[in-house]
Amino acid sequence: MKRLIFIVGFVAWFLVGCYDDKGNYDYKEINTIDGLMFMPTPIVVEEGNSYRYEYRQPAQEELKVTYSPVFTQSMVEGEDNVEYLWTVAYKEGSENVVDSVFTKELELAYPPKQATKYNVKFRLSDKRTGVDHYRDFIMTTKVPFVNSWFILNGPENDRKLSTVEEPDSTNPIISYDAYKDLWNRERFQKAEALSYVNFLTLSDGMDKCESLYVVQRDSVALMLPFVLEDRKDSRSLFAPGANPSNLVYSESHPMSRYAIAVDNNGKFYHSGGSGYYFTGLTEADVQNYVIDKIYMSRSGFTTIWDKMNRKFMSFNPAENRCYDIPSPDGSYPQNAVESNTVEISDFPVEGLSEEVDGVTHLMEILWLGQGITSGSEETGATAIGVMADTSYVFYIEASDKEKSMRADESPIKVKRVNLGELGFDQNTCFATSSAYAEQFFYTKESKVFLFNTVSKESIELYDAGDVITKLKFRSDVDASFPDNSSPYRCLGIVVNAAGAGELHEVILDEAGDFVTSHTFTGFGEIKDLIFTTVMRVIQ
Repeated sequence: MKRLIFIVGFVAWFLVGCYDDKGNYDYKEINTIDGLMFMPTPIVVEEGNSYRYEYRQPAQEELKVTYSPVFTQSMVEGEDNVEYLWTVAYKEGSENVVDSVFTKELELAYPPKQATKYNVKFRLSDKRTGVDHYRDFIMTTKVPFVNSWFILNGPENDRKLSTVEEPDSTNPIISYDAYKDLWNRERFQKAEALSYVNFLTLSDGMDKCESLYVVQRDSVALMLPFVLEDRKDSRSLFAPGANPSNLVYSESHPMSRYAIAVDNNGKFYHSGGSGYYFTGLTEADVQNYVIDKIYMSRSGFTTIWDKMNRKFMSFNPAENRCYDIPSPDGSYPQNAVESNTVEISDFPVEGLSEEVDGVTHLMEILWLGQGITSGSEETGATAIGVMADTSYVFYIEASDKEKSMRADESPIKVKRVNLGELGFDQNTCFATSSAYAEQFFYTKESKVFLFNTVSKESIELYDAGDVITKLKFRSDVDASFPDNSSPYRCLGIVVNAAGAGELHEVILDEAGDFVTSHTFTGFGEIKDLIFTTVMRVIQ
């Protein structure tokens, strides 16, 4: 039986081995298109067939970019067998436009001073095989200098306006002379200070609502920050013959329509939404005022410390609005001078001096800034001073004058709190933010500390490595991150060591604890800085 099985199996194998396959199996290779990519290299939004390009909005000349596919073919040399189709959708005014382009290369134009967006679909067809390859693109421009630090840096008489764009990114864009980079000429060599106003307005016309004030010794430049252009001729911002005397300081609030310029004599000029400046006037008993410290709250309410006369003073632009009708030629509105006289008045503050053992000690006010109580945040301020080596904080809260208990009662309430001996002096830098109620930040040499005014506790947060010369939050109102829901807060720290200026950014969490930091260098001495962002009511 075993022998029979073996014989049958052998015969079957022999017959299969001798079988000649007469089937018609004619296999042919076909052309394939591989490695389809594009020049210039896009930013991949998501893996697959969707891509994105993003450019800084050009300021002067139209930007033109040529896009071209790059690929290989497995069996064909040349490109006679392929067809190209670019379908480009965009808006022209209020009209939706769709163009079709049948060339290999696509050239798109990005006009200056305006936002541009193209939605593009690309099709590559192999005419021999009938196989199509598709890709989707979004091409956009972004407004420059939004969410950026503007830095006034360099030695006296050779100042420059530098910028740090996208400081949160892994590749921030730094310009060490932003104005010259855009316009190929130098400006602001004698600038002394910066301030920024962000009008709450509709979402359209973004580059026409914010104002960057660059205070120079003899004038103020009113700039559109996101295109670095003058909103008005700086020579027309002051009344003819006013001749401001050596302007050295500027004050504003990002959410207010008002701005102030202070000269080296401690006198000030105030401006409203128009940008024109008017001379500040005072009540009879404070006409000889000399501004030493000044702060403007988000409502525009302004607190002043007169070091010469040892007085706190205030004025409220909401009650002294700037009404001006510009002349047809854009010159200074002379007809508005009399209606724009701001009234400065002093208000009583107790505890500015004390007598101990026959010795009179005077309070030295070191700083004025954002209020850190619910009453002082919107309309008021926080003042920090030192007297006989003891540090104090003053909560300044202003209310509606009509709501006062008596006719002679001041609508401005001030509360003084003893903080103990903290070693504050003229070199101490301070900062506050509404994100951190009842807390303020201060420096000692190279270190930043957080002080809790309730618990009287001080916590070291950061060591900058050298003496700190300025503290400034991106905004004292909110987080000022591109995503305002972020729990982090950002504190700008200036270090000027032997003329080598550095900007450190310290990111804090909601409790005020250190999260991370990054440092920007190469500016030379930093005189002033301001952060520009966009906060607006959208309807």
